[in-house]
Amino acid sequence: MKKFIFIAFALLCLSACTGDNEKNVLEIDQMVGEWVYDHPDEGVWETLKFVNSGVFYLSNKVTGGNWKVSNDRNAGRYWIDGDNRVTCQVKIGGVQWELKMEMREVTEYSFTAEFNDGASLGMFTYSRLLSSKQIRPGESFTPEFSEALRSEVTGFRSHNTGVAKVDYDNGTVTGVSAGHTYIDIETQRGTAVVEVTVFDPDNMFEDYSFAFGKTVSEIVSLKGENYSFRDDETGVAYAIDDYVTDTVKYITGMYDKTHVEFITLSLNDNVSSDAIDRHLSNKYELLSSNDGRTSYVTDKSYDSKPVCVIYDSKSSVLSYALLKPSDRWTDFKYLFGQNKNVVKGEMQYYGYPFLFSDSSYSKNGSDYYQINDSADAVMVGFVFNPDGLVCEYWVYLSENFMTNASAILSWLNSDYTLSSTESTNRQYVFYDKEKRLRVVFDASGYVSYTDSEQKPFTPAL
Repeated sequence: MKKFIFIAFALLCLSACTGDNEKNVLEIDQMVGEWVYDHPDEGVWETLKFVNSGVFYLSNKVTGGNWKVSNDRNAGRYWIDGDNRVTCQVKIGGVQWELKMEMREVTEYSFTAEFNDGASLGMFTYSRLLSSKQIRPGESFTPEFSEALRSEVTGFRSHNTGVAKVDYDNGTVTGVSAGHTYIDIETQRGTAVVEVTVFDPDNMFEDYSFAFGKTVSEIVSLKGENYSFRDDETGVAYAIDDYVTDTVKYITGMYDKTHVEFITLSLNDNVSSDAIDRHLSNKYELLSSNDGRTSYVTDKSYDSKPVCVIYDSKSSVLSYALLKPSDRWTDFKYLFGQNKNVVKGEMQYYGYPFLFSDSSYSKNGSDYYQINDSADAVMVGFVFNPDGLVCEYWVYLSENFMTNASAILSWLNSDYTLSSTESTNRQYVFYDKEKRLRVVFDASGYVSYTDSEQKPFTPAL
């Protein structure tokens, strides 16, 4: 926490304000406008806006290893102290800050100042923002500077050539990929900037169907090592800056803990929720919409299952998942390797009453619970191994299960592969892709699940 406060304070120091120009007489007119400090190599972006009424605005963002901080615009006040100092007051996070900057050099298009409140924290140079432009990837434009500049242009430079590149001689800007950056306009009176946003409103989001079924290491090989979080058994997350999305998380399955089954995007407020909904509804087929949560079916699929997009406008999260047939009973695979207490807690969560314990099948015991929310199943029994962990479970079907036997088999076949060599007309045997899980539908009225990675139980006899 102390480190975060120090970094946040140092950030604010960048926005400090005190002034001194060549004549040593700073006037408000010289400060009015929006100024940018943008250094991707430092992971720092900041804008200061001074209004001639004395109103002051601050925006900043810092990105680094495993964290990212953003401040919305915060209205404050500023005033000139003496000939070359500016004091700014702004409330951030409910705390009132007083920021002071001593101006070292002020030109029409840039100023250099030192934050100094009894101790110097460094010298920083800000550039005047001339204009903003949004273009699509591959689109080009040449800014018109004849009215904005009263000084000869000597060159141009892009802050991020991965987002937009610029011709050094004539200033033609070309969008490269989605994102946000600035173009330096170098003059004899300082360096101004033009803000460039590269964005294709027809393709707001990447096609994330590529990620399903891949391991974390495979995702990293495709997306690079610059991740903010990685755990090969849970997933990997990236902090990105593509104008719409702040963070992408590739999440592995609860059971196999190896392959990606879910992708979530944390969105920013650069694009309105209405615009996102319009984009998704124009591109995909609507599934459902309720209380700010809208689901769509895309034109992509994985393992014969359509890719589904869920947009939660209240939490600004976009999720990708596979559209599967409705579960005929609860999927308990994630409880493999868990002890009796964990199983008991999960059953209480589902509202499944405990029925009895039995040691006639496994010497290490079995616990049985009633299933009360399925038309097909009435009871589940968890089988424990010598370590007291779940290695197998059985779902017992209702008396009239044969009426729905065809539908049950189709549902199992949507998730698993039928083994024709092991199946008979009384028993159907399925496996998952890794051949780790064995699922048996038996005509006597049960479906058993056995995890080969768990230590087997000890037979009671």
